[in-house]
Parts: sequence; structure tokens; C-alpha cells
Amino acid sequence: MASERASQSSGASTPTHEPAMPPIAAHHGAHIAHQAKRQALHWFTLRRSTSSLEQMGVGEKKRGLVLVSQKHTPVFPVWRIVLVTVGGSINSSFLIAGGITIMFGGPGGALISYILSIIVLYTVMTSLMEVGSRMPASVPYYMYGTRVLGQTVGVALAWSYWLVWIALLVYEMVAGGFIIQFWLPSVDRAVWCLLLFLSCVTIVIVDSRLYSPIESTLTLFTIAALVAGIIVGSLTAAGKLGDHKRGFETWQTDDGPVLNGIVGVIGASIFANFSVQGAEAGAIMALKSPSRYSRRMTPIVICSVLAVLLLPSIFVTGLILSYSDPWFDKDTFDSADGSSLTYVFEAAKIMPAAHVINTILLISAILDCCVSLYIATTIIQDLADHKLAPSILQSPKDRDHALSPYSLGLCCMVGLGVWALTYIRETGGFVLLGGVIGISGVIMWSSISIMHFVVRWSKRFRHKGDENEYRSWLFPVGPLVCLVFELGVLTGLFYILAWVGFDINIFLFETLGLFIFIALIIIAAVAQHFGY
Repeated sequence: MASERASQSSGASTPTHEPAMPPIAAHHGAHIAHQAKRQALHWFTLRRSTSSLEQMGVGEKKRGLVLVSQKHTPVFPVWRIVLVTVGGSINSSFLIAGGITIMFGGPGGALISYILSIIVLYTVMTSLMEVGSRMPASVPYYMYGTRVLGQTVGVALAWSYWLVWIALLVYEMVAGGFIIQFWLPSVDRAVWCLLLFLSCVTIVIVDSRLYSPIESTLTLFTIAALVAGIIVGSLTAAGKLGDHKRGFETWQTDDGPVLNGIVGVIGASIFANFSVQGAEAGAIMALKSPSRYSRRMTPIVICSVLAVLLLPSIFVTGLILSYSDPWFDKDTFDSADGSSLTYVFEAAKIMPAAHVINTILLISAILDCCVSLYIATTIIQDLADHKLAPSILQSPKDRDHALSPYSLGLCCMVGLGVWALTYIRETGGFVLLGGVIGISGVIMWSSISIMHFVVRWSKRFRHKGDENEYRSWLFPVGPLVCLVFELGVLTGLFYILAWVGFDINIFLFETLGLFIFIALIIIAAVAQHFGY
């Protein structure tokens, strides 16, 4: 599937005119789905570790948390929370979509967009921690809306979250087919998609606890690859590797380091925002810690580590990859051929890098497919346990079986149905999946900020003397900054639509997620009115 990259020029291209903004749907929809997978890792690890400790008899379940011994030792230390959170953010979401920010905003605009996204991520994490500290521990964080924003909106948010995981399951199936075709282009992608799906169902049924250690190991390899990319890219820009010294050529073009001004920054922020979305779920894991210091420091450490890894990487990539490079003319970016890290290694004349990156992407796709199926199943079980879904889908009473066969079967059938639609119209369906997932992420961040305002100002959420209560020091600036940023992202999406001219595929890509969420609100309101 991977097309051969056009021959790169001997130096950075320096156009004398301002290029038109490329259409967003062709490149954007194929990558933004990766952002939500981080949430799966945290929730998955939390549920499985809790179940394991209870079965071993070393913990006591109290208020929904596992408390080990009388000292209330936290199940997850800060280093592990940081590892799984950062690992999710720098897997396929950044390896694939990181370089595309340069196409929209130039090297300077890409760097600014990631700085803004990490700052907003920190505000979201502090908001989510304050909201979570005032919620019953038995309520999953994707159901906080039912307690804060009302039953109708809260139910719509919860069901929207479930649909996101179904879409992610399908996305990873299709992405896995694309990645394998990098090596075997003659075999139909449907074969690889179905084999990948069957493998993931088997893993989830047999022992889904294998995901956590495998993902942690993959994270270390990914971090090592990213650090190696920063070092190799720096040497390449300095002329120690590759065919010539590049220096700051890409920053000294006629258009300057920031392409298209504020519009370019907004376009780049769309990708940067989606690359770090989902890392806020690490805040929920941090709330398990009995130490106030740990709860305060976890968001700071997560965002600092992301800044140390992502910002130098995007800066070095911007020194080597010009926004006008023919590398951006390819049809798809869903394998190693579309990774900016591969481009950096190839510029340094290290050619086998594409196969290494593609292997990392394939393993990541398999694991993400497993965890998407697992999380979708547990979400529908939680909804049934809270009487928001049919009772037949409730969690099994037998603790030896964490997943209900009815819930698992429902998720498999819905996932295969959605995959069949994407197979009929592969390109359009794949893009729409990405749009639904991306817009849902924007809705989730915005709802967290709104819930923060409600929780802080409403008397019914004040619990005096609660030692576990967390108060964000950024309030009200933090949630306000998040809302403004997300509004800017949505505005940028529609502005780009006006920029390139109306196209029905781009319009649906940008609005289908909103339409689905509105439809869920209407359905929830009708169901509540009739007493369901």
C-alpha cells in the first residue's frame, strides 16, 4: 500500500509563493484515531490490576478502590502512570501524524502547536482530577457527566465514549491491514483485517492481562526509537550524517518559520491536539495515590516528559523536513512510509529504518485492537450495571470471568458491521471514522472543562474535610483556556473547509461526530421522558 517516496531534493525547498492550504480530510482522518488509544491503556490497566489484587487476597475493595494493607499503598506508582501515559502519546499517533503538523504550520507553527497542546493537556488533567476527587469512586470517569451535567447529557457522553471505542476497534483493524500491506501488497487487506480481529478476540478471551507488560515493553522501545531519531536528526541537520548540512534552511524560507500565520498554527494544532488527547486519563490513575504530593506532581511530570520528548523531536524534524517536500504528496500515511521518523532516518542514509518503524506500528495496532475491544466491552457492562443498557449485558457475577459473553458478542457484531461499511467504501469510511473519533475527543475535553466549572461553583459537590479532595490551582483560567483552545480547533476545521471549498466528504468528516452526539442526546432525552 505504501507508495514509493518521491526523490527528495538535495536541500530544503524555498518556494517564492505562499502555497495553498492542503485539504484536511485526505491526511487528517487517517491519523487522528490513534489519539484515543491512550485512554484505553489506563482504564484497562486499572481494571485488570484491581481484579488481580482482589483475587490474590492482598487487597480490600473499598469505595471502588483497592487498598493494600493498612497504609493504603497505591496500586500505581507515579513512574508507571507516566510510562503508560507517555508511551501511548508517542506511539503511532505521534510517529504517524507528527510530521504532518509541519505541512500545515511550517516548522515554527508545528512547534508552537505542540507547546499549546501540552499546556492545554495539563489544564485538562487538573480539571479532571478535581472533578474525579468529588465523584463516588464506583463511577467510571466517562460517566461523570451523569452526576454533573445531568442525566441526558451524561448518558449521551457515556454512549458516545462507547461508540468511540467501537470506531477505534475498526480503525485498528483497517490500519493493521494497511501496515501489513507495506510488506505484502498483493494480498487483499480484508484478509489481514479479519485475521487481526480474530487474533484480538482470542487474546481478550484467553488473558487480556498480557496487554499491560507488552505495552510497557513496546513503550520503552518506542521511546528509544524517538530518542535515537532526535540524535540522528540533530547530526543530520549539522551535516555529520546525510548528504549535506541543512542547518536552519527550513526556518529561513520566504514564508518564514510559521506557514500561513495563525491559520497555519490552527491547522497544526488540530494534529498536535489529537496526538496528546487521551493522556488526561492518567489523572484518574493518579487519584488512587494517598499522597497529596503525588497527586499534584503526576500531571506536571507527565506533561514535562511529553515536552522533553515531543518538542525536541518535532523541532529536529522541522530542521530536516520542509513543508513543501514531495514527501507530503503521498496518498496515505498509515504505515512506516508515512512516518516522519522514517524520513529522518532515510535523510541520514539509514535505510532499514522503515521496516523497524513499520514493525512497531504493527505491534501497536494489534495491541490497540485488543484493548479497544476490551474497553468497549467493559464500558457496555458498566452502562448495564448502572441501568443505562439492557440488563443482559451486565458484568458477570463470577469474578473468574471479567467479561460478559453477551457484551463481548455485541461489541464484536457492531465492530464487524462498521468494518463492513468501511470495506464497501474504504477511503470515505476510513476518513469518517477518523472524524468521529477526533471530534469526540474535542467534545470530551470541552465537557471536562465545563464539569470543572460546575463542580467548583455548585454547593452540592463540596465535601468539607475530605482528605482526598483535589483542587486545581489553575481554576478558573485552566478550564477557560481549554474551552478557548478547543473552540479554536473547531473553528479551524470549518475555516479550512471554507478555504479549500465545500466538499461533502470533508463536511461529514468535520460534523458527523457532532451529529452523532446530538442524536444521542435526543435519544437519551426521549428515553428518560418515557421512563427507560
